[in-house]
Amino acid sequence: MELKKLKCRWRITLLLSFGFFLTATGLQAQNETTQQETINLTGNIKDNLGTNLEGVTVRDITSGKTVISDADGNYKIEASKGDSLIASYIGYQDYRWQFSDRIIVNIVLEPISGGLNDVAVVGYGRQKKISLVGAQATVKVEELKQPVANLNTMLAGRISGLVGVQRSGLPGSNSADIWIRGISTFGSSGSGPLVIIDGVQGRNTNDLDPEDVEDFTILKDATATAVYGALGANGVIIINTKRGSASKVNLMANYLEGVTAFTKVPEMADAETYMNLRNEAMVASGFTPAYSQDYIDSTLDPNANHYVYPNVDWMKTLFNNLSHNRRFNFSARGGSDNVQFYTSLAYYEESSLLKTDGLQNYDAGTKYQRYNFVSNVDMKWTKTTKFSLGINGYISQLNEPGSGATSAFSNAMSVSPVRYPVMYPGNLVSGIAEGSTPSPNPWADITQTGYKEAFQSKIATTAQVKQDFDFITKGLSANVLYSFDTYSNNNQYRKRQRSVYYLNQSDPYNDDGSLNLEQVISGVDVLSYDKDYSQDRQFSLQGQVNWARNFGDHHVQAMVVYSQLSQPNPTADSYQDAIPTRQQNYAARATYSYLDKYFAEFDAGYTGSQVFSPENRYGFFPSLGVGWVLSNEKWWKPLSNVFNFFKIRYSNGFSGAIGGSRFDYITTITDGAKGTNFGRVGSSVNYSGINILHYGANVKWAKSHDQDVGLEFNVLNNKLTFIVDWFQKYRTGIFLTRANFPAFAGLQYQPDGNYGTTINRGFDATVELLPIPLTDKLSISFRGTFTYNKDKLLENSAAPYEEPYMDPRGQKILTNYGYIAEGLFQSEADIANHADQSGVGGIPRVGDIMYKDLNGDGLINVYDKTYIGHGDVAPLTFGLATNIQYGNWYVSAFFEGVQGADRELTGNARSPFSGSDDNNIFANAVDRWTEDNHATNPFYPRLAYGTVPNANNNVTSTWWIKDISFIRFKTLNIGYNLPNKIFKNTGFKNATIYFDAVNLCYWSPFKLWDPEMNTGNGNTYPNTRNMAIGFKVNFD
Repeated sequence: MELKKLKCRWRITLLLSFGFFLTATGLQAQNETTQQETINLTGNIKDNLGTNLEGVTVRDITSGKTVISDADGNYKIEASKGDSLIASYIGYQDYRWQFSDRIIVNIVLEPISGGLNDVAVVGYGRQKKISLVGAQATVKVEELKQPVANLNTMLAGRISGLVGVQRSGLPGSNSADIWIRGISTFGSSGSGPLVIIDGVQGRNTNDLDPEDVEDFTILKDATATAVYGALGANGVIIINTKRGSASKVNLMANYLEGVTAFTKVPEMADAETYMNLRNEAMVASGFTPAYSQDYIDSTLDPNANHYVYPNVDWMKTLFNNLSHNRRFNFSARGGSDNVQFYTSLAYYEESSLLKTDGLQNYDAGTKYQRYNFVSNVDMKWTKTTKFSLGINGYISQLNEPGSGATSAFSNAMSVSPVRYPVMYPGNLVSGIAEGSTPSPNPWADITQTGYKEAFQSKIATTAQVKQDFDFITKGLSANVLYSFDTYSNNNQYRKRQRSVYYLNQSDPYNDDGSLNLEQVISGVDVLSYDKDYSQDRQFSLQGQVNWARNFGDHHVQAMVVYSQLSQPNPTADSYQDAIPTRQQNYAARATYSYLDKYFAEFDAGYTGSQVFSPENRYGFFPSLGVGWVLSNEKWWKPLSNVFNFFKIRYSNGFSGAIGGSRFDYITTITDGAKGTNFGRVGSSVNYSGINILHYGANVKWAKSHDQDVGLEFNVLNNKLTFIVDWFQKYRTGIFLTRANFPAFAGLQYQPDGNYGTTINRGFDATVELLPIPLTDKLSISFRGTFTYNKDKLLENSAAPYEEPYMDPRGQKILTNYGYIAEGLFQSEADIANHADQSGVGGIPRVGDIMYKDLNGDGLINVYDKTYIGHGDVAPLTFGLATNIQYGNWYVSAFFEGVQGADRELTGNARSPFSGSDDNNIFANAVDRWTEDNHATNPFYPRLAYGTVPNANNNVTSTWWIKDISFIRFKTLNIGYNLPNKIFKNTGFKNATIYFDAVNLCYWSPFKLWDPEMNTGNGNTYPNTRNMAIGFKVNFD
């Protein structure tokens, strides 16, 4: 009989995993019959502030039955008289009672002193939050559910210690770069955090739909990350997806429809401004003006022939004002005492703001579509054995122009408004004369070059067995986890190059009055076909043993883990690439606590990787942390009215990082080297020989020594909480190419090795006010985060510099290298009295930038360069979230800010007319130095035309380092919870109508483009503003 039951449960497990929503009806057959008469016990559960609590676990200890409270805090459970019951919820004290005669029991749960989250996620498990001695932080998952494609674009400012920058808003590429406690490395070493999803590394935060996330935690110091060994130096992100519950099946549907628009479109010069300023620049550089006044007047004349006198606003030509996005998610959650499940299907769609050409018989629009799915099943095989199976993944499709969508903005900015019209009559592609500097026709590039389709799919599977060994010794358990992930990318290209025509400006009309067009590029109208394909796979195995035991007032907990990871390359085209990437990790943790007052924890990771030679393959990374909850001391009672909870902690330990690539420790040679045949003067005859391609290096793990001091305290009856951490990260052994071997050493290449050292100090803080009732209907809460870090490069193995200020050691990691600008030359006397600046870019002229003579030798040259600016990753990040609840209405707003970041302007943003290829210029080019306006601090120095006349100003200097600090109104959420009486006898439990907005506006001293964009000249697709209306409903 038991064997039959076990087989039946295996079948149910497979059906739940791959059948998704078909399980809802099958699970109902799992209900067990009761041995005695049962009665429905009902009630409502609130917190101490009167707020209904959803997700409270109500368990009949006697029978083992469990239910979960709904969104209104209501519960219903079958129980027999005399049964003992318990209501439990993370962050609150348990409520216990015995069922007598009352069939309606309303419950008020009191928060636990020390924080809302009684249990916290840690590496390879969970711990009581009060016992944590490492630095970590969480974010409320509801804050991440916004109308955007990627989860990590919502993280910056919401979690203390996390720094994020969204570089672009292009659909399919609108992710964000994230760092934990700033940047502590450089060179080829990665600086991003390790991501763990459902216990498995190598997965991506953007692979998930936000509705499927149960919790989101970041680990910041060595005590928190040491169990990940040589993978945790940059911090760790842990995400767990939702799982089932022993309750009636709950169905949820969520749909939103939104519009998108650019946060900031670079303002380019109109035709009149462009022609006048170009003439000014050319005259100042000794050239004849490019445009006569008649030509300018004709261009501005609305009745003129604009095929001959073009006047094009390329931004308006290429981009719409609005586009759209939508999201849909449908999930089912429930189960019985033996089997619980969560399944979900989601769809996301977003189109870019690029326009399309309706005359074409194909779709070149940029549109991103993604289908996500999750199926998590937990099943009790026996009373002590639990089996879990999880499958999640996505299928996505990106359609874009044949030439790609990323170049649209750069093309729009590389063509002046008067260079040529959008198209010539007959839908002919306009271009430039043969022999001129080429630049793509921006409109033709996105509409006439065909299209590209990119198909991606990923499936991540995780199987886990957990065994309770209490029958051997109390508190002993073990689990084994196996995962298999596969990813594929299939690109299909249907492209073409159409013929391009040029209008002969000297003779624009034929005898019959038609345009005198010359073909400069011969193309085709037929679309070609091409494709490429790639695939990745990952196998992971983990074995873990846990033990936890109380001995009176002492609590001891221990864990050991073994894990291995293999990443083969199925599409490798060489023997070396076909060798799988492999890792091994051994981890251990031991914790001790006494009376919830004194805590100690030891963590260690022992990691191996094939990146390194056999003798250097493994690294050991230990950590120790201690904590003291002063508020649990008896002598603290006089202070408890002010500080309801007070805790200090300290951690000191090591974590590691991998740098370089596989087999860097092996010297490689080539037999195809060539050189001059000596003895033959002027001969071009070469000989072949053996040459070294790469010098094998004694490469090891980079090691980060982390220290953290944390302070946590609560006031106002635990309603206002503070968490503050001071940290230091000292990293050694950073992998980079050595730069101090002189040429006479005879080496073909500079060798690699562990030569880099950095230090990063700072602090981060979280301040949170729990909901406070102002009236019987109105309550308010807020959460603020603050992160500050200051990094410094200590060693990069460079040779000694001629001057101390030329040495990057002691400077910020991302700083720029250039001249210090002291203003503009306002007269010939200024030039004569200043150091000789001809070594920068020729003889300077009045209106040019004046540079500082750092070494005082009277010459401005490369020996006067130094390190300037801070880099585009801000040392200071902060966020503020406010929530207001009034009856069934709620409003939440979030502001994100950064301070201290800057960016160097390049290209057209720095030198409007440095080339002769008719690039467009920014509208703010009117803010410049002129003979009539000797401004001391204009945006631009004098305008010049050509490379040589601009040489003095077109160099890296503090003049072009611009502050990109900002405060952004990141999100706004307004919603209304429909009254439950509306859904009486309908099968619906509750519903919400809401409005969500992302990137509403920002304030910044930088005005040219969105300050988060990763560009020095504004030529990338901007970030977008999103506004959506949605409807969410729960039903049985």
